Amino acid sequence: MTMLQNAPSSPDGQTARDQVRAVYRAIAAEYDERIPGNGPADELFTDAEFTFLLDRIRPSDHVLDMGCGTGRFTVPLAGRAASVTGLDLSPEMLEQNGRKLAERGLRADLRQGDMTALPFEDGSFDVVTSMLALMHLPREDREAVFAEAARVLKPGGRLLVEVKNAVFERLYRGDRFATVDVTDVDAGELIFTRTKAGQEFTAPWHSFSPDELSYLTARAGMSVVHLRGVSPLSAWLADPILGDKNVRDTVQRVERTLSDVPPFSHLGYYLLAEAVKPVR
Repeated sequence: MTMLQNAPSSPDGQTARDQVRAVYRAIAAEYDERIPGNGPADELFTDAEFTFLLDRIRPSDHVLDMGCGTGRFTVPLAGRAASVTGLDLSPEMLEQNGRKLAERGLRADLRQGDMTALPFEDGSFDVVTSMLALMHLPREDREAVFAEAARVLKPGGRLLVEVKNAVFERLYRGDRFATVDVTDVDAGELIFTRTKAGQEFTAPWHSFSPDELSYLTARAGMSVVHLRGVSPLSAWLADPILGDKNVRDTVQRVERTLSDVPPFSHLGYYLLAEAVKPVR
C-alpha cells in the first residue's frame, strides 16, 4: 500500500521549482528509460552508488528519501528499512514510484513537497537520503535544505547524499555516462534531449565540491564522516576497455579501495557523502 499526500512548499526560488516540476511532469513516464545509461561504466557506477547507500541502512531505520522521483532508491530502501517516506516536487514522478512499490508489494509514505520546508516533526528519521536530486536546488536554497535535513534527523542520525562533483567538472566538462541527457556546466542546466514529446527540456543543475559538502553539513550542525568518489578510474576508460571482464573486475577492485582515499575520493565523477548529526 502506498500513501500519497500533499505538503506545503516554500515560496523562495519558486521559478526554479516550477521549472523542475514542469520538466518532470513531462518526462515522468519515460524517466526510468533514460537513467542510468547502458554499458560497463554505467554498471560500475550504479553498483557503487547502491552499495554505498544500502550498506548503511539498518532494518530498524526510519528513512526519508528526499527528491525520491520514480523510486530508483525508494523501492530498494522500502525492502530494507523499517519504514520509508518519499518526498518529491512532482506528483507524476510520485505516481510512477507508487506503481513500482505496489507491483513489488512494498510500502512507502509518498508526499508531494519541498525540501526547503520539510513537513515533518523534529527528530522524525534515523536516515535522510537524497540521491541525485540536490543538484536541482537553487544555490541560495542549499543551506536551508541541509538545515531541514538536520532538523528532521534524530540525534546520531545520518544524512546520505549523492551529487555531481564540481572538481571533476573542472577536469572534464562532458557527460561521461549520459546517453540522452546533457549537462551544460556553464549555464547550470540539465538538458533532456530526445524526449518522446519530441522536445528538449531544461532544468537547473548545479554540482557540489567536496569542500561545499563539508561546509553545508557543518553549517547545519553535522559532520561528514565518509566521502566517496564514484568511478575515479572507470570514468576515464572507454566502454570497450571495460567490456573485458578481467579489466572490469580489476578496475572495480581498485576503485573500491581508491574511492575512499584522498585525493581519489575528491576526483570521482560523482560524490557520495555520509554526514552524522551529533548526539547531545
